[in-house]
Amino acid sequence: MRTVIFGVDGLTFRVLHPLLERGDLPNFRKLSQEGCEAVLESKYPPLTPPAWTSLSTGLKPARHGVYDFWTYAEEEQGGKTARGTHVQTRRKGGKAIWNILSEFGKRVLVINVPVTYPPETVNGIMVSGYMTPSDKVDFTYPTSFKEELYRVVPDYQIDLELRSFWGKPHGRDLLIDATLRMTERRFELTTYLMRNQPWDFCYVAFVGPDRLQHTLWEEISALDSRAIEYFHLLDHGLGLILEQLAPDDTLFVVSDHGFQGVSHTFNINEFLYNKGLLVPGSSQGIERAHRSASFKHALGQVRLLPLARKAKKYLKHKGALKVRHSDVYHPILANIDWERTVAYVLSLSGYPGSYADIIFNEHLDAEAIAELAEDLKQQVDPESGKSLIDAIYTNEVYGEGPFALPEPHLLLLPNDGITFRMDLGSKWLWQKTSQVRGTHQKEGVLYAYGGGIKKGFKAPNAEIYDLVPTVIRSMGLPLSNTFDGRVLDELFVQRDDPDHTPMAAESGFARRKLEKLLEM
Repeated sequence: MRTVIFGVDGLTFRVLHPLLERGDLPNFRKLSQEGCEAVLESKYPPLTPPAWTSLSTGLKPARHGVYDFWTYAEEEQGGKTARGTHVQTRRKGGKAIWNILSEFGKRVLVINVPVTYPPETVNGIMVSGYMTPSDKVDFTYPTSFKEELYRVVPDYQIDLELRSFWGKPHGRDLLIDATLRMTERRFELTTYLMRNQPWDFCYVAFVGPDRLQHTLWEEISALDSRAIEYFHLLDHGLGLILEQLAPDDTLFVVSDHGFQGVSHTFNINEFLYNKGLLVPGSSQGIERAHRSASFKHALGQVRLLPLARKAKKYLKHKGALKVRHSDVYHPILANIDWERTVAYVLSLSGYPGSYADIIFNEHLDAEAIAELAEDLKQQVDPESGKSLIDAIYTNEVYGEGPFALPEPHLLLLPNDGITFRMDLGSKWLWQKTSQVRGTHQKEGVLYAYGGGIKKGFKAPNAEIYDLVPTVIRSMGLPLSNTFDGRVLDELFVQRDDPDHTPMAAESGFARRKLEKLLEM
């Protein structure tokens, strides 16, 4: 019994279902009609690095150590506290599904799964994915496979450089074409390996929907024919993978998070600043930002803001204005008085990710944190009347393990159509975006199909941690590790023992006991 994980970054039923309803995507329709469909929840947070790492390990962040694109450590510099940061390209701990299956002697193919650089030693082949520094490094295992990869697919790409498309004439079409090319080459490599290498398990990831939906959400959600070309290609590629499967094989289509369109933002660090919890290092930057915000507000009042934004975009394109890009790969470190600040949001990735992670001084008492949480629950968009908060979580949702966060946190998930801004200086907590933008959302995609899988079953919601133990179950292997997720038994036609479903740790104990009995 072989298994394929077909991973798609940012795939959402908000796009799939309308396309299926109008008769598009025959291979996805096949999975829906002849397999199982479920929402795959990604909440802690709905962000690429921790979500993919949890998908690949069955663990929560406290056990694999990935919370964001970056990590930071406090350092003393000149008698003051500073923070050093670095980009995180691989998990800190825990075994991934390819490690576990390699230990069982299974041959694995791991292709472009995010946060897998440098590649690991596996019983098979690994090609590192998103967060690999460049194609100049050794991003394959074995190292020698890199030469074969470029011989088979000469223009193979790990990912796109999105900034290269910003502000260019016909930038939308250039982005779509580049995403299509990258995806076509990934299918070429995947089918080549499946046909020419022995394998028991194949895990391939595609990042196209995330790259397109952040920029083109309005066009994609409106099913614009040009904007949805990618999804037809994805369906075609899914068909190529299905052709490689035998009747007893299984296929899981998963996404690391869902997607949505947002039109309103909430300035979370400004909120903390107004509460006296975040103290700027200098007032000059705040005053400058206040003036800018007041000017934008005045333009908005006389309905000139859209015209001003168009003029600014034109001047940037002509080189008359310097283009400034925020970098989600680094936290906000400038202009904060760390000695007096007791609550802050460092991560810029909360804007595209639609979440905010408030970090508190470890000495702040639980009652004060609870009061702040209640205050946030009362925040309402004055224009739409929609409340800000969908859910608030404390550290416990990250699990328990060696990489548990040392200080108190509040993880905020906003309601649909809202995301967070992290910059300081706006006089208004709520702002309306100039256009609807695509951001992450907690409801991802799960399809299960193949040998032993129920047909036409709409399953209950699952969580991203559930994938690994479920894959191990689909391959008829014992759960030799403990996981934060569970086996999704409801997907299978029958259980090995209908009266008893062992927990992961218990299953591992039973296996070791059996091994000892066999040695006697």
